[in-house]
Amino acid sequence: MSMFDAYLADHKDRFYKPRALLVREEKALRRYVLSWNPLLVRRVLDAYGDSTLADLWACVEVDNQALAELTGDSMPDVMATLRRLQALELIYPDGTLPLAVTRLLNAEFQRSSEEQD
Repeated sequence: MSMFDAYLADHKDRFYKPRALLVREEKALRRYVLSWNPLLVRRVLDAYGDSTLADLWACVEVDNQALAELTGDSMPDVMATLRRLQALELIYPDGTLPLAVTRLLNAEFQRSSEEQD
């Protein structure tokens, strides 16, 4: 396991689970979270020292153009929303989501599917 992966695992373990509720409340955040995936990030450095989550973000490049295409937003909106998602820790620099966010989205999907039946 690389230092990047080890530090990221530590940050994932400390996720503040109630923060996931923001994804349910705000459609814009939900659209980005649903678009977020590992194909949007490329690791260019490994982590070192006691890496903060901001340090881990500095180790990757995000394909902002692809994210703009997926969300349908302008580049300034993409950049602003991406910074917000990063600060709220609702997305991770390896292209994954917090487990609490994934569970919330799956529960929402399940509820929506049941209502349609």
